Amino acid sequence: MTKRGYIRLFSYAFTVVAVLAGFAIMNMNMAAGYKAQLENNYQQSLNELSETMDSIETNLTKSIYSNSDKMLYEISSDLFSECGEAKEALSRLPVGQMNLSSTYKFISQAADYASYIAQKAASGEQISDEEHKNLSVLLNYAHQLNESIGSMVSICNSGGRITASNVKNKNNISISSLSNDMTTAEESFKDYPTLLYDGPFADAVLNREPELLKNAEEYTKEEARDAAAYAMGCAVDQVNYVNDDDGIISCYVFSYGQKTIGITKAGGYVAYILYGGKITQSTVSEQNAVNIAKKYLEKLDFPNMTETYYMSSNNICVINFAYTNNNVIYYSDLIKVGISMNDGKVVSFESKGFLTNHRERSAFQTAKSADELQGNISPYLNVLGVKQCVIPKENGTEAMCYEYHCESTETNEEVLIYVNSNTGAEENILLLLYSDGGTLTK
Repeated sequence: MTKRGYIRLFSYAFTVVAVLAGFAIMNMNMAAGYKAQLENNYQQSLNELSETMDSIETNLTKSIYSNSDKMLYEISSDLFSECGEAKEALSRLPVGQMNLSSTYKFISQAADYASYIAQKAASGEQISDEEHKNLSVLLNYAHQLNESIGSMVSICNSGGRITASNVKNKNNISISSLSNDMTTAEESFKDYPTLLYDGPFADAVLNREPELLKNAEEYTKEEARDAAAYAMGCAVDQVNYVNDDDGIISCYVFSYGQKTIGITKAGGYVAYILYGGKITQSTVSEQNAVNIAKKYLEKLDFPNMTETYYMSSNNICVINFAYTNNNVIYYSDLIKVGISMNDGKVVSFESKGFLTNHRERSAFQTAKSADELQGNISPYLNVLGVKQCVIPKENGTEAMCYEYHCESTETNEEVLIYVNSNTGAEENILLLLYSDGGTLTK
């Protein structure tokens, strides 16, 4: 073979090798992509399962404390639906490899029992003591599974990835090793602050036309700038106009330093304050934060606001306030104020609930006294206190209720039961959760 022939042969061989190498690299990248997509799908499904298990545990708890057929039917129907969602999320996980077969069996049984209880409640039959015990057993298993799955989610959210290998290190958690972690509960209820941050009833019927602004005087941009300066405690010339916010509640938007504020075009109310900075330390107590927030509401002419619940996170204490008149709490008329726990300054504000729902209402009406209606409370609860209140309903109406603050006779868990003051029906049930950051409700 000539020299030119050798050169040509080597050129062809190099080309073939390069093409084959290219295909190999492409196939490896495709395989890696498919593997990464599979791992991401596993983690997404695990997160969905965790969220649904949290809802299942909550509704099982509520079913134990309910003492009305209507409420029990609604809770059981929700529970049945949530079990279906949990099974759907579980079906996308390697159930056998992760030792989740017992979880699938439990969810199926919980769904069946929820359907049974719903049908019994719909027919007006009473739940027996034995059936109540069965609900408690289901709740106990739900709690254990919720903690274990929450632990798995915590590991993944800390930077780990679910892999099919048996290697476990900082960035990879094998399916087999995750199955062992089912018995641990490193970060129980880690995401509750996110779920409960807005307090009870905060998101109800907020898409309606704001009641308080219907007949309010229209503010000019300059008048709104004055209101913004007053609210942020600065000179008018330090306030910069940003734009118009023409949402459900139309506002002029201004900025001052790292704060952004929305002033309603109708009435000149402070709709919201946002803060773009980071607070790195805490020197102000929660009680001082509550007092500062109350004075701030008085300054902005939001009278008769009573603090209900608060949550401290990232060195900010967010307090939920509800309008109160004649000892009646109106949970629809909500304002949230965030106080920096570093220097006690207002760093967040949200009055959408108050602007949407606040109006003149008729006097609190009741067909029976709180003592008479207390007989409607579950026998598995002890009543610690009672208040008159008005709560929003999903259909846009409101219900006058007695709020019974109760404690479980079995677990010492605290619950709020809302009983309609006219019909005696249970309108809502909220679970009280106490943490280092404050009092939460679910």
